Amino acid sequence: MLAVIIPTLNAETCLPSLLVGTKDVRLVISDGGSVDQTLDLALSSGAVLACGPPGRGAQMARGADLAGAADDVTAYLFLHADCALPAGWLAAVETALKVQNTAWYFRYSPDQTGPGVTWLRFIVWLRGWAWRLPYGDQGLLIPREMYEAIGGYDPDKPLFEDVDIVDRVKSKFGRKALQKLPISLHTDISDHMREGVWTRGWRNFRLLKAYRRGESVANLLRRYG
Repeated sequence: MLAVIIPTLNAETCLPSLLVGTKDVRLVISDGGSVDQTLDLALSSGAVLACGPPGRGAQMARGADLAGAADDVTAYLFLHADCALPAGWLAAVETALKVQNTAWYFRYSPDQTGPGVTWLRFIVWLRGWAWRLPYGDQGLLIPREMYEAIGGYDPDKPLFEDVDIVDRVKSKFGRKALQKLPISLHTDISDHMREGVWTRGWRNFRLLKAYRRGESVANLLRRYG
């Protein structure tokens, strides 16, 4: 059984588009204190709730812990709330999971177009091709045994939790253990458009460099805003 784990915080606007595609799986909404209709939407979709403090690392870990309490869960798919799954995604995921000791991420498909978006798509492709470094907005599909072998998401990382877990996958299983699915995850990039694709991209690059240098996540989170 596949468990789909989605961290949320006041996600009532974007969550319905994602929930449409999450039938026939064990759905876990890991909420960080929503005060809108997020929890009502989750319950009406048949999800189970893992509620607690906010922070992506903590929410991902909490959701996996709840999903993993069921013995029949064999794999986890972690998704951000502001994405939408393509048609036929479940069949592609089930095929991918037949490959042993391999974690997967989706192709990147932003929901807007333009010169800046073309550049963004190229940068995301380059990160994946050169460094096997997908961010959380491309999802993470990982067999339960692999997830447990690397220790899962770090609950103390509210930022760069996605980079951290990908680094540990590659460290323990090698670069080739992280592969790209042949389908795209549709991603809301409205935040990029409001801030400016170039501005946000440059800021994120500088934050990643600071993280690689060992700057504390607490400091980075303050700069992230």
